[in-house]
Amino acid sequence: MVTDRSITQWVPVLFGTFLLSIANLYSQEMLLHDSDVEALERLSSSVQSVVSKVAPAIVRIEVMGYGRTSDDDDEGAPARHLVTRTNSIASGIIMDPNGYIVTNAHVVEGARRVQVILDRNVPALRDRKVTNTPENQFDAEVLGTFEEADIALLKIGMTGLPVLPLADSNSIQPGQLVFAVGNPEGLNNSVSMGIVSAVARPRAADQSPAYIQTDAALNPGSSGGALVDIHGNLVGMTSFIITEGGGNEGLGFALPSDLVRLICGELRSKGHFDVGDIGMRVQAITAPMAAGLHLSKSSGLIVSDVIPGSSAEAAGIRVRDILLRLDGNVLDGAAQYATSFYTRRLGDRVELEMLRGFHSFTTEVTIQKGSNNRDDLLDQIEVPKSVVKQLGIVAITLNDKNRIAKPGLRSKTGVLVAGRLAYSDVQSGLIVGDLIRSVNGSDVKAVENLRSLLDHCKSGEAIVLQVERHGRLRYLSFEND
Repeated sequence: MVTDRSITQWVPVLFGTFLLSIANLYSQEMLLHDSDVEALERLSSSVQSVVSKVAPAIVRIEVMGYGRTSDDDDEGAPARHLVTRTNSIASGIIMDPNGYIVTNAHVVEGARRVQVILDRNVPALRDRKVTNTPENQFDAEVLGTFEEADIALLKIGMTGLPVLPLADSNSIQPGQLVFAVGNPEGLNNSVSMGIVSAVARPRAADQSPAYIQTDAALNPGSSGGALVDIHGNLVGMTSFIITEGGGNEGLGFALPSDLVRLICGELRSKGHFDVGDIGMRVQAITAPMAAGLHLSKSSGLIVSDVIPGSSAEAAGIRVRDILLRLDGNVLDGAAQYATSFYTRRLGDRVELEMLRGFHSFTTEVTIQKGSNNRDDLLDQIEVPKSVVKQLGIVAITLNDKNRIAKPGLRSKTGVLVAGRLAYSDVQSGLIVGDLIRSVNGSDVKAVENLRSLLDHCKSGEAIVLQVERHGRLRYLSFEND
């Protein structure tokens, strides 16, 4: 047992030890603080080095021309078709010392004149002869565009330009530190820092290609700019943002550098980029889709369309088959499926492993020429008797007369979506011009037949519509309210 006297004797010793401990801790904190400062200084120096390396290879693009007053929605149904004179500013990346520059296709859409303004630190400017224009400003020629990947290749009359080394975008991982360099709001060579939020992110559920997602700040004018890694290597071309207010909300997307290199090479040599096709369209399987169609798998990719006369049809592939593997590889989504054909050429063959019901089979399909034909939209028709409240639409039965408004229509029967009800809150995914072919596998012949099939669907039950849109078949799935 410790007595009061022994405690008194130990107090000076304990107090001295306490003071010494405090002194040691303070010293360690000071050393830690100094270390933090040094680390921050090294980080700052590294960032400055990256920016100084990247900035000369980034250009400002000024476009004068004509454009739509409002963008089309993602499904291709424009609200208006009005055209107005436009002047816009964007970004571009020098891809070759001989004046080849890449940017987004939407940047130069409708352009009458495209000008490129180089960074004044570009060494080649010192050797340029005096002209009537500013020494760093050039008229550019649009060599070609590929709208599916929103990419365009420009050419200016200049050589000896700086370029960025290309990173292997297939090795990019979420969490990786990246920098975005461009001209947001016309502010030249603005730099923002962030991380890779995700890889292989599609712009929409069934669109290609797949993009790199980043939280690095992007704003209007950043289109066509560079997303680089800590070494200043090009990871991707900044292409678009998702935003509610029009500015940066940490949802930016960049086209991977591997695709930029591939597409630019084709645009440079041919002026266009041809994508091989097999005539098969796929969609990601959703839970309602799996339930409504009684599929043997609740995830993966389902064949939503097989183009008549295509090599996929010749290989025996059918709608509702499930794609398991392409050339032995499991695909993450429809975007990866579509992008996989970018490197294929006419006559190449791909091996598909498919699932039909509970039976799997393997088949080889020949690559054929792709088609980007899109049908015109059906004009809205006010037909009071054609309201389908269950879907929130106005619809008309397909017949010989209204078939003329949809040239190239593949289906012989069905119901056309002529309009959407403004007061309806039904989220079916239908757009004007869709042709509804079936409900949960049952064919639709007329508007009355469509209402009847929907009336038999109970609340909470899965509804799967098969529709023809722009000449292609697809499924739309949702739960019945």
